[in-house]
Amino acid sequence: MSTWFYFPGAVMTGWLKWLLGGGSVEGLENVPREGPYIMVGNHTSNLDPPFIGAAIGRHTGRPIYFMAKEEINGWPLVGWLARGSGVFFVRRGEGDRGAQRIALAHLAAGRPIGVFPEGTRSRTGVLREPKFGVSLLAIRSGAPLLPVGISGSGKIFPGRSRWPHRTRVDIRIGKPFRLPHQPSGRLDREALAEGTERIMHEIAALLPDWQRGRYQAGPIESGSEHSRST
Repeated sequence: MSTWFYFPGAVMTGWLKWLLGGGSVEGLENVPREGPYIMVGNHTSNLDPPFIGAAIGRHTGRPIYFMAKEEINGWPLVGWLARGSGVFFVRRGEGDRGAQRIALAHLAAGRPIGVFPEGTRSRTGVLREPKFGVSLLAIRSGAPLLPVGISGSGKIFPGRSRWPHRTRVDIRIGKPFRLPHQPSGRLDREALAEGTERIMHEIAALLPDWQRGRYQAGPIESGSEHSRST
């Protein structure tokens, strides 16, 4: 899968972010420098993947292969550049096994991927109810999860505005953690729900209070099964 545009795009995205109001990036020391991981973050803007990908990719020199909705693939120019940045596409609401296979293949090859558990943008900025797909990927692959909270990006194009508003965008990167590894066998709904809940609490802990929604309590304490990655 081609990534010819990833790093040129990251440079241009950095300039764009600065022009739109700048902002901070915290926690880059938490990003794994080798091996696979699954970046999981909240989602309030179509600019979230390039903003996060630029911040992390430029720092580590490794592209993140983002999962994105299939509709983007058909957008003029944007779809072409996305494909040139390593993006792979998923048909939302259909349990796309092809996208799951691509994601697991990337992880098996030692590459990082990026997934937004909510599955779509939150128009209010508050965390929405997530899908179970990313929990399945983490449990099947055994790859660590890297939580990221992004705030401010949803205010760049408020409402149905077609013109950008200058807005500070802050990115916070948490410490990697893992879910119990089960490479084969049936995964029950309870295990997927528990893993997904853990993921959302880890993301919420990196966001301002008003964005956390029902995840106000912050991250679930690590236990014998849900351990921090080392």
